[in-house]
Amino acid sequence: MKLLADFKPTPAIAYMFVTGTAFLFATSTVVSRGVHEIIPPIGGTFWRWFLAAMIMLAFVWRELPGKSALIRKHWRLIVLLGILQIGPSAVLFLGLNFTTAINATLINASQPALTVLPAWLLTRDRITAGQAIGIFAALAGIIVMVSKGSLAAVLALKFNVGDILALTAILGWTLYATLQHRLPSELGAGVKLFVIFLTGSLSVLPFYLIETAFFRSVPASMSALGIIAFLGIVGSLAGIALWNAALSTVGPNRATIFLNLVPVFGVSLAIIFLGEQLFAHHLAGAGLVALGVILVVTRARKRL
Repeated sequence: MKLLADFKPTPAIAYMFVTGTAFLFATSTVVSRGVHEIIPPIGGTFWRWFLAAMIMLAFVWRELPGKSALIRKHWRLIVLLGILQIGPSAVLFLGLNFTTAINATLINASQPALTVLPAWLLTRDRITAGQAIGIFAALAGIIVMVSKGSLAAVLALKFNVGDILALTAILGWTLYATLQHRLPSELGAGVKLFVIFLTGSLSVLPFYLIETAFFRSVPASMSALGIIAFLGIVGSLAGIALWNAALSTVGPNRATIFLNLVPVFGVSLAIIFLGEQLFAHHLAGAGLVALGVILVVTRARKRL
């Protein structure tokens, strides 16, 4: 069976993919924040990504012997990408124990701007003036949403160790977005996902064992199993499959701007499922984010 990630989408489909990625990431973030007192951060991270790796293995195991030479040749990059994708998940999950949702959302919104420099250095994917305006418009939209349109709320923000952890996670994902294209296409997108998921989950295994021995373990319950299965299939497997496929077509600068939709979707999910109210600042912020996305997409240099 041909996997969703095994073809290079057209730009229109790629933008649908990154929009879907933002929605899946928002869903996973809402769930992760809700269960951080039940499932420990490192253990939850290990099991969700290891589960995603095992699901991918069921699809690609026949390909692995023929791709073994490529895997050995690029093993260092594979390990690095695994660490940069899965490691930040554990770091962010841990950071949510110490920071507020507002701070984490603001820091997450900085990823498009943080992607500009490494994308230019590593891929020469430069931004135009219109794209720069779009990035800051989207960032302004996030600030409006989470601050409820109050400048005093923004100025009153205090940053702590959780914010540093969240920023570290964003930097890791930024580097992943700018480096993942270096894996050869001959490896196949399905095999890429498997080796990245597997090496990444194994990279956090020692920390998971330490967490289990000295802090707390993942509870052996059906509810914990269901949460991990949801995060592994929806947030990890489906989200990253869409993300990788889109990156190959539109590049990191245009793809990461769509991550500013994560808070927009998060607010929408909170309104629908948690009964929270819709206010004017939500609409104003979402409008600025939409404007930013449109500018980044339409004002980009044509990719050769």
